Amino acid sequence: MNKAILEGYHTTHRNNIKSILNNGFYMSPPNKGHWLGKGVYFFEDLYYAIEWKIIGVLKKQYIENEEELKNASILLAKINIEDYEMIDLSTPYGCDIFLTFLDVIKENYSEDEYENIINKGDKYIIKALEKLENVKKEKYLSEFDVVCADYDRGIIKKDKFKEDNFISGTQKQICVKNLKAIIKNEELKEDIEDEDYERNYNLVIKNRREII
Repeated sequence: MNKAILEGYHTTHRNNIKSILNNGFYMSPPNKGHWLGKGVYFFEDLYYAIEWKIIGVLKKQYIENEEELKNASILLAKINIEDYEMIDLSTPYGCDIFLTFLDVIKENYSEDEYENIINKGDKYIIKALEKLENVKKEKYLSEFDVVCADYDRGIIKKDKFKEDNFISGTQKQICVKNLKAIIKNEELKEDIEDEDYERNYNLVIKNRREII
């Protein structure tokens, strides 16, 4: 992401759109889908914003009636990563920074607690860091205004352990921790006849049907 402005898609209930467009985003507590800690979340790919609209906001496996889609909407935001500090944990530099976070946890938790946190995975490592930030009044991950990471969503079923295979269905999550970095929001025109939206919507429905 070697550019000054990052674009991201944010999905929310229709009732929140007017407030966000008029007043901007507000911080909400992390939920189970927030793997990068506290912040406002965006997807880099429209596909995942549409999928989250269905399974995260509308709480469906897939939608047969397109009228239901009107209960949620997607915002397209422009995020300033030229004047604000961004880290992508999936890059070599980001991985190196993440290793320093592991050292911080090791120094501040007991050996058993440390092993338990590490074994649970990266999401819990970040939770532990945020807890330390609150207790010690220091910054670790929140030193960065924008935090990104790639996650393997495995849309194409294949052997992930074959060395020459590409990763299928990579999802990039963008977590904005400093709301000042969000410089523009606009409601996405969600028209089932729009070629890009229709293609992604139909693919989401196809994949969701194959999952259940």
